[in-house]
Amino acid sequence: MQPEEPDPVKTRRSLRGKVLVLLLAIGLGPLLVAGGVNINRAVEKGKQTERQRLAQAARFAAVSATDLFDRGIEDVRLLARRFPVEIFDFQRAERTVDRGRRLAALDEWRDAPLISRLVQEFATLFVALDDGRLVYTTPFSNQGEIDMSERLWFDGLADRGGLAPGPLPPLTTSLEPGAIVFAPLVRRNGKLAGYLGAIIASEMLADILRQADEGLADAGSRTALAIVDPDGRIAAHSDPTRVGSPLEGELWADNAPGTREVRLGDEPVVASWGDVGRVGWRVVIVTHRDDAYRYVYGLIWLLMVVIVLTFVLVLLMADYSARRLLEPIHELEQGAQMIGAGSLDYRIELDTHNQDELGRLARSFNAMGESVQRSRSQLESYGHSLETARKELDAIVYGITHDLKKSLRGIEAFASFLGEDYAESLDEDGLEMLGSIAVNVDRINQLADDLIGLVENEREPGQPASFDMGELLEDVRQAVLARHPGEVVFEGVLPQMTGDRARLQLVFDNLIDNGLKFNRSATPRVVIRGSDALLNWRFEVVDNGIGIEARFRDRVFDLFARLNQQDEFAGNGTGLNLARRIVEEHRGQLTAAENPDGGSVFTVTLPKESEALTQPSIAAWRLPGESADVDLI
Repeated sequence: MQPEEPDPVKTRRSLRGKVLVLLLAIGLGPLLVAGGVNINRAVEKGKQTERQRLAQAARFAAVSATDLFDRGIEDVRLLARRFPVEIFDFQRAERTVDRGRRLAALDEWRDAPLISRLVQEFATLFVALDDGRLVYTTPFSNQGEIDMSERLWFDGLADRGGLAPGPLPPLTTSLEPGAIVFAPLVRRNGKLAGYLGAIIASEMLADILRQADEGLADAGSRTALAIVDPDGRIAAHSDPTRVGSPLEGELWADNAPGTREVRLGDEPVVASWGDVGRVGWRVVIVTHRDDAYRYVYGLIWLLMVVIVLTFVLVLLMADYSARRLLEPIHELEQGAQMIGAGSLDYRIELDTHNQDELGRLARSFNAMGESVQRSRSQLESYGHSLETARKELDAIVYGITHDLKKSLRGIEAFASFLGEDYAESLDEDGLEMLGSIAVNVDRINQLADDLIGLVENEREPGQPASFDMGELLEDVRQAVLARHPGEVVFEGVLPQMTGDRARLQLVFDNLIDNGLKFNRSATPRVVIRGSDALLNWRFEVVDNGIGIEARFRDRVFDLFARLNQQDEFAGNGTGLNLARRIVEEHRGQLTAAENPDGGSVFTVTLPKESEALTQPSIAAWRLPGESADVDLI
């Protein structure tokens, strides 16, 4: 059974694939590296641009809010200087408040209603006593006592006035807290008379957010804008229902202005903060991260499409180049297959590659074919001569052994006749000589049989077949124990093998026979241990016999080598030599070593894949389930 040859089509495809991969690596490697670097840069630049856009919108809204508050403070201060402080009866107003009633009119300041209508930033104008209690509002409100001194910010702003956060109920509510600006009213003598103030209209804050939102018209539906007072309460929001509620802690905890990615609950967002002057108010813009970076993600997809299209284009070009490059190699492959198949007169012609490396390779193939053809003719001639010489040698061996055995039979017969007819005339020495003649005749007969066995072994090799090693060793054990007393024990792995069963049986017959024969123990014993040695099967034949000195361990495998006297142990020294040659024919190895417990250890190593004749078994390296189509190129 010959090993399966690799499919030429699969081999060619494999080489084509390798060339294709190489061309793709050369063509796409720099492109992918540059593309990856540029994509990262583009992504980071795009994200930075989007964050800057949000930051710019937050700064714009913050500047607008700052300008609104500054104008409101300046207008209130201007109105405070024009307020008729000297003629305003603050005592009467205080008595009215003390009685729990509000002033119905403010005759001393006739311009108040007109100013309230002209200054659009103000939703309400009010006048308060020096203790913070309001005595007049326009539009008029008489819903209960209003006292600024109850607000935490009043003590800090009482001397100079300024901007304060709402609410100031009932003028403002928690749902619409607003912003409060006020300025002190001072008499000519420098004494504080009261305060003039205004509530900045919430619509003005909402207009600021609408203008900023128009600049972010493409920011996505999940974008929210808010103006937050120093207490973290929302004074204006793109969603009116959020006005008056506290800002989320994740957005309020970070007081540093700028734009960052944060998590709002489970949602990733991009938030931008802008400070409104130095009064503690802030503008906050929040948008979902997917909305903020959607143009960046679109750019990534566009670049990915470009890379895929480029990959397809380069793949097609590389495949075309690989096919064109491999066409002459295919021709060389066909030529090599023809030469390998025995058509040594086949020649490769590459007309389009006469001057390049492939042309030189074709000429080298042709020269190799001519050389192989000449060598083949010579080998056939030598082989015919060797076969003739072998046959003649076999005939000589058979002739000599036949004549020798014929002569030995005559000698043996005459010695027998001599012993029977003239035994009484021979003395003790003569009888001993007759016995020596018989012994030597037996030895020569055995030697002749061994020579015939060697010739037959070389002449009639068997075909490899699958067999069970356990059954083979059992047959050997029965045959050997019929010739010698002792014990034969099997241990370890005795696998299913492939090889020449009859010749391998002869190997183990010789090894076990020697173990029992060359033995002085009371009970001769031989143990055969089988084991798995990755690529090979390993069998150790361990005996308790006389052993082999280290200096003779290689010599025992020589033909006709004997280490003992013929009178002590029978044999002609051909068994181990024949065993080693059979093992080596199976690409195995037979070695001898010392048994630490006394005796010898003969190790037989046989490959698992006996059919692979020219290289170590590739199949043995395969993982379970791996395809047998191994690419060797």
